Amino acid sequence: MSYLTFVLKERRLLSFGLSFTFFSSFGQTFLISLFVPYFLQEFQLSNAGFGSLYSAATLTSAAVLPWLGKWIDHIPLRLYSTCVAVGLVIASFMVAISWHVGLLFVGLLLLRLAGQGLSSHTAQTAMAKFYDHQRGKALSISNLGYPIGEAILPLGVTALLTVFHWRMTWATILLIIACIMIPFIHIILRKEEGELEEDNQTVSQNSDADYSYMRILSDYRFYFLFPAVLLPPFWATGFFLYQVSVAESLGWTATLIASAFVMFAVARILSSLGVGPLIDLFKARTIFPYYMLPMAAGFVFAFYHPGSWSAFVYMALLGATMGMGGAIKSALWAELYGTKTVGTVRSMFSALMVFSSALSPFMMGWLIDNGTPMTTILFWAVVTTLVGTLLAMCAFSSRVRLFFSRLNR
Repeated sequence: MSYLTFVLKERRLLSFGLSFTFFSSFGQTFLISLFVPYFLQEFQLSNAGFGSLYSAATLTSAAVLPWLGKWIDHIPLRLYSTCVAVGLVIASFMVAISWHVGLLFVGLLLLRLAGQGLSSHTAQTAMAKFYDHQRGKALSISNLGYPIGEAILPLGVTALLTVFHWRMTWATILLIIACIMIPFIHIILRKEEGELEEDNQTVSQNSDADYSYMRILSDYRFYFLFPAVLLPPFWATGFFLYQVSVAESLGWTATLIASAFVMFAVARILSSLGVGPLIDLFKARTIFPYYMLPMAAGFVFAFYHPGSWSAFVYMALLGATMGMGGAIKSALWAELYGTKTVGTVRSMFSALMVFSSALSPFMMGWLIDNGTPMTTILFWAVVTTLVGTLLAMCAFSSRVRLFFSRLNR
């Protein structure tokens, strides 16, 4: 089935997935980073201090995510997605009224949980669960919400910040979610509710026969795959949260790196669309080990940074990896562990990804505050990415599989 035919036939459910990845932007690092200077000034925090606060909020959300994420396998999608949207509304409200750093922490925690965690989880789990032969295309379409948000929302938020106080900007975000996102969920899922609810009931009846967390942890492939799962969000979160410091260290201006985000969004869109048919044709397990290589190449360009043009190459290559990764990883869990409890499985891996993104702000903030050269950080980013690629290749190696089968006898 061609892309156009597929989109026209499944436009309602695909629109649902795309909208949730778009609204997940309000809990993503790239948007929260726009408010960091205001947070530092308002609450008298250092880079390392805010990084610790942000990491703690993200770690807490990662701890809660597996428990909340599994419920998408057991309750109607319409109810589940509405609860996630309400969580985003509450999160925006908490940030807007935060008069103490403790309230800011609660707001950041809810943003990371409902935004980065559950909004993304809802979209990608729905696509992986309700599509089989066209799963790659469905995930690619729904993942377009990420680059669309990255292309539109920073400009919109920056414009609001030039007119309104940062608290009023969050109040505006609250109104957008409450007045657009929640009504849209009820409208778009009304027609499909019966079919989706029936599917969820079937999942609940068969859940005892499917993978549990312990069975996943006993799978040797898990340990070979999780570095490749963790590294892109780890490095992207750190470099994006402190993008101004990164730009200054590499001889780029803040305006230049902000402009380069356009290339990031374009590359993410093209790679996301391009990888969907490849997943349907070759399977995600074939492509997964190599999806981090563009990011590694981007770090190499940033390391040498011969001129301003390298900022655009760096962001484009990062965008390529992030665009492919969203679709490949969600499809991979469905291939490896089945679709009946894909929400449970994916919530576990999502928690690990959130955990990795929680460590990055603290580490990057500490390194920057202590004068570590950005080229040193980039060097280790390249090394770890290549090691993660090699380990992912081993996960599907017949020799490794034979070794572990003999080991378990």
